[in-house]
Amino acid sequence: MQLCGLIFVVEECSYPVPLQDVSVEANIVDMIAETTVCQTYKNVEKNTIEAIYKFPLHEAAAVCGFKAEIDGKRKVKGIVKEAKQAAKEYDEAIQQGHGAYLLEEQFPDIFQCSIGNITAGQTVVIRITYVTELKHDAETESIRFVFPTAIAPRYGSSDYTPANDGKKLIPDKMSYNEKTDYYLKLAITCRMTSVVQSIESPSHHISTELNIDGNPNVSKITLAEQITHLEKDLILVVKSLGLDQPRAFVEYDSKMETNCVMLTLVPKFAINEIMSELIFVIDRSGSMQGGPIKKASETLQLLLRSLPEDCLFNVVSFGSHFDSLFTKSQPYSEESFSKALKHAQEMDANYGGTEIYDPLKWTFENSKNDMPTSVFLLTDGQVYNVDQIVELVKSSEEKKKDDLRLFSIGIGDSVSHHLVESVSRAGKGYAQFVTNNERMDKKILGMLKNAIKPPIKDYNITWTNQILEDTLLVETNPVDKPTVISFFSNNATPSPDAQTIFMDMKIQQAPFLIPPIYPGTRFIVYCILKKGVEPCKEIILSAISKDGPMKLSIPLDPVALQGSKIHTLAARKLIQDLEEGTSFIHKHPRNKGKNLSDSLICEQIVKLGVTYNLASKYTSFIAIDERGSELVSEAKILSSQRIVPVAAAKRRALFSASPTLQKRAMQPFSMTSVLNYSRSSSARKSRSRVEESAECCSLIESYDDSYDSLPASVSLAASVKSKPPKIETLYSFLNFQSFDGSFLPSDKFYSWFGKNNFKDFESIGIENEKILCLVLALAYLEIIMFDTFKEECEMCYVKAKKNLKKEVGDDQNVNEDLEKAKEWVKKWADE
Repeated sequence: MQLCGLIFVVEECSYPVPLQDVSVEANIVDMIAETTVCQTYKNVEKNTIEAIYKFPLHEAAAVCGFKAEIDGKRKVKGIVKEAKQAAKEYDEAIQQGHGAYLLEEQFPDIFQCSIGNITAGQTVVIRITYVTELKHDAETESIRFVFPTAIAPRYGSSDYTPANDGKKLIPDKMSYNEKTDYYLKLAITCRMTSVVQSIESPSHHISTELNIDGNPNVSKITLAEQITHLEKDLILVVKSLGLDQPRAFVEYDSKMETNCVMLTLVPKFAINEIMSELIFVIDRSGSMQGGPIKKASETLQLLLRSLPEDCLFNVVSFGSHFDSLFTKSQPYSEESFSKALKHAQEMDANYGGTEIYDPLKWTFENSKNDMPTSVFLLTDGQVYNVDQIVELVKSSEEKKKDDLRLFSIGIGDSVSHHLVESVSRAGKGYAQFVTNNERMDKKILGMLKNAIKPPIKDYNITWTNQILEDTLLVETNPVDKPTVISFFSNNATPSPDAQTIFMDMKIQQAPFLIPPIYPGTRFIVYCILKKGVEPCKEIILSAISKDGPMKLSIPLDPVALQGSKIHTLAARKLIQDLEEGTSFIHKHPRNKGKNLSDSLICEQIVKLGVTYNLASKYTSFIAIDERGSELVSEAKILSSQRIVPVAAAKRRALFSASPTLQKRAMQPFSMTSVLNYSRSSSARKSRSRVEESAECCSLIESYDDSYDSLPASVSLAASVKSKPPKIETLYSFLNFQSFDGSFLPSDKFYSWFGKNNFKDFESIGIENEKILCLVLALAYLEIIMFDTFKEECEMCYVKAKKNLKKEVGDDQNVNEDLEKAKEWVKKWADE
C-alpha cells in the first residue's frame, strides 16, 4: 500500500496530522495544464512533530513549484538541489530546531514531502505546482485532463531502502483512515485558442460555466457536489475546435535568454496494411473483477471480429501465473476465430495477483521472426518492477528492430500511468486510458488499425535554418572548459567520463528520438535553442513510410510566448530521456561505443533539475524556515524521534509473501485521505499476522457491472433499430458475422429484421441468399450504427464489403445491391 496524506512518526508509531482544507486550481491552455494543489494541515498534538506526505502525479508531469506557509505569517519557497544535498540540509535544519520542508521523487508518478519540526498548534499550508502536457482522447477527439488523486498499491515488493540514495523516503506500506472534516475545493479554468465545444467528466459530477465574460474560448469547471475526498482520479475531457491541427509555438525565457519550440499535431493519414502477428495480453488478476474484466472481454470479442483475414494472432492471459490460448500464434481462420471468441466470452478475473514481466517475456520470445508483431497490453495493474519490465520491452524491440511494437491500454480509476506509458514508449507504440465508466472499443480499434500498418521511419525535424557546428567532438579541459549542455549556467567540474563524451549541442530536441507518428494520436516534440539561435519560420517534419516520403511544413506562430512553461516541459522530457537511456548523450553517433557511467547521467539530470527548477530522481526541493531561539528550543525536544515505522515494512513483507492477500488488499488510497496507524508498539506486536491480514483484506474493492446484459438476438424489440443505438446491440448483431466478414443465412439473422425466412425479402430484388444477408448487414451497420459507432464497427464493415465484392465480382454490382438493401433498411427502420 502507499502512504497518502500527512503523518508524523514517533517510536515506530505513526499518527495522523489532521487535514483542514484541500484546494486544487488548474489552468488548461490548449494541450498544456498548470496545476497547483494546496493542502492545509494542523498539528493538534502537544509536542513538536515531523510529518510525511505522499501524493501521486502523472509520470510526465514536471513538478516545478514548492512552497510552505506557516501560521499564515511566514512563507518559504523551495529551491532545487541535488537530492542527497537537499536531504542533508533538511536533517541539519531539523537538528538545529528550524522548520524544514523537503520534496522528493520516489517514483516518476509518486512524490514524498517531509515537513520537519511542526510545533504544537502550528498550521502549515503546502503548495505544490506542476505542469503537464495533455493527451489526445481518441474516443472523443478531445484533450484529456487527469488530476491523479489515488496512489494504487503496487503488486510485489519494493527493494527500496532509505540508505539506497541518501533520500528521506520511507517504505510504502501503511493503513489509512478515510475520516475527513472538510470539503474539497476544485477550480479549473480552460482558455482555448478556439471555441470550447463541450466539457465532460467520465469520473465525477461537474458544474461547467461556458462563455466566461462573453468569451466562447474560456470556461470554468467546479465539482457539482460537495465531497470530502477524491477516491479516484478526476478526469476532464475538453473538446475545442482545431486542437488536432498542426501547430508550432515558440516561447522565450528572458531569464535563460533561450527560445523553446513546441511542435504538436494529431496526424491523419492513410497507408497500406501489412501482414502482421497480433498478440493480445490480457490482465485477469483479481482486481479486474466486475466491470473491468467484462469490458476487456467485450473489447477482445470486437477485436477478434475486426482482425484482417491474413493475420496471425494469439491471446495471453496473466495474473499470478499466465497461459496462452495457442502455443504459437495461429492463422486467422474459422476454427481459430471460434475458439478465441469462446475463450473471450468465458474470461473471468481469477488469476490472482499482477505479474506482468513473465507473460511479456514469453510473448516476445515466442513471437514470429518473419513478420511484424504488435502486442496489445490491457491492464489495471501497478507493479514495483516497472524498470525491469521497460528494459525487457526495450531490449526485445531492439532485437526485432522495427518489427515489434507494443500498445497499452490502462483500465480503471487509479491505473499506473507510469507503467502504461513507459512500456508503450519503450515498445514504439502508444498508450490510452479508460476509467471504469468509459468504453475502450474505439480507442483499441484505433490501435488495431495502426498496428496492422507499417511503421514510419527516418523522422527528421528542421528547427532552425542556422548552420550549427554541433556534430564536432568537443575537446574539454576539466579546469577552464567544462563540458556541459551548452545553454546551462553551471560552473561545476565535469566527471572524468565527460572528458571524451560529446555533450555540447546547440539545439536540444526532446525527446531526442522522435516518437512514432500514428494517425489519431497526439504527437509532441520540443526543442530548446541555445542563446542566439533562432527557430525557422516554418518547422518542417519529414519521414519515410512504406508508401513513400512524407513531409509537413508547420508555420511557427508569429507571436512568441513569454515565460518558462514550455521550457519546463521540454526539460522534463530531457530528464526522461536521460533516465531511460534514449538521450542525445546515449544515442548521438559521436558517443557510440563509449562508456556512459551512471554518475555522468546523474550529473546531467542534476544540472537540468537545478537549471529548470524541477524535482527528479536526483534532485529535490528544499525549503528552510529559520526560527528564533524560543521556537528552536521547543522544536529540539523531539528532533531525534523521526523514525520510519517498522510495522509498515512487516506488513509489506506479509503482502509480498502472499499474492492472495496482495490481491485482496488492492484498494487505492485517496490523495486527500489521512493516514491512521496509531496503535502502540506493544499492542501492534500482540496482533497476529492473520488478524492484520484480515483487517487489510476488508479493503477489498467492489466493482459494479457497468453495462446492461446483451440483448438476445432472437428478442426482436424495437431496440434493434432504435436511434441512438446501444453498443450492446452492435455486439449482438456482430455475433452473426463470420471470421471472413460474411453474414451467413439463418433464421436468427432474418428474425433480427422481423422476418421469418429468405422469401420475406423478395421485394429487395436479390436472388442470391448469401449476397442478400451481406448487403442487409452492411446496410444495417451503415444506417443504424454508423452515426454512433462508426469507429467501433468500421473494420467489421470493411471485411464484409470485401467479402461482398468477392461474391459479386465488381464495384458496380456491389453498389447496386447495397443501394437496394439500404432503401429497404431505411423503410424498415421507419416502421
